[in-house]
Amino acid sequence: MALVSSSDITSSIIAETVFGVTPTATATRYELPLGADAALLTAAATTIASPTKRPNRASNGSRRGMVNPEGSMDIRFQNHAFMDILLQSALSNTFATKVLKAGTVDSSFSVIHKLANDMYKTYAGNMVTGFSISTTGNDEVKSSWNLIGASVTDGATDNALAVTAITGATEFLASEVQSITVAGQTLSVAELAFETTLDRTRRPVLGSNTGLQFGVNGTRETTVTVRAYRESLAINSAITGLAQAVSFDIGTTGAGYRFQLPAAYGDMPVDSISDGSAFVTITFKAGYDATSGTDLVITKL
Repeated sequence: MALVSSSDITSSIIAETVFGVTPTATATRYELPLGADAALLTAAATTIASPTKRPNRASNGSRRGMVNPEGSMDIRFQNHAFMDILLQSALSNTFATKVLKAGTVDSSFSVIHKLANDMYKTYAGNMVTGFSISTTGNDEVKSSWNLIGASVTDGATDNALAVTAITGATEFLASEVQSITVAGQTLSVAELAFETTLDRTRRPVLGSNTGLQFGVNGTRETTVTVRAYRESLAINSAITGLAQAVSFDIGTTGAGYRFQLPAAYGDMPVDSISDGSAFVTITFKAGYDATSGTDLVITKL
């Protein structure tokens, strides 16, 4: 029996049409480009201990309850169809032509980890609970995705769908993060961080160890933090603390995304000094915008 090397493990992703059911036909299975040392999804189970006493002061052991898959995936942010699956799950909506508005239409997907030709782990019923994008000048554009899942199945045979491989240069660099507009001001940005989270909750049900489709608790929390070179005091007076638009583009027309917070509420700008430069940092929190009908919009360029 051959040992599994981490370098040989590959992953793929399939959008689901039915929550928790991994498609085997009439769907597209995309390569999921995790990092070489990236962790795989994991699954723990609720331990239901017995309070019963047994002879000689022994316990009565325990039984396994609902399986709780979860995990975090670190992926270079990039322009590809598999990224649309993750974005749509995170924002609870689907792209209408090129526009994705955060909403209430939840979608799920399956992730398959291939450990060897006879070892497959299929995680079904996954949804994004939050993701972040970050970059600094002269660097990559990182993204991290937190997932919650419904079930995991170990198998010796692969899914019938063939994997669609990623081709070409799809990973973004910091030099491709452009058109950063903050409250009407165009800044020289050194660092950019975006994050959005949504508290998805499990729904245990009698008669099953899988549970129902996830519920949602509370509200979506979205922030954008910009660290820019201090050039003037104009940004200080521009940030009013009231609702203002914030947006940034990653990529170019036909190969990129625009992130928009139509109504962003900015904190007081904070000054700092590092490596011979003066900086100003502003953190914005997204709020509901009546015109857009949402708090977060992602548009394909």
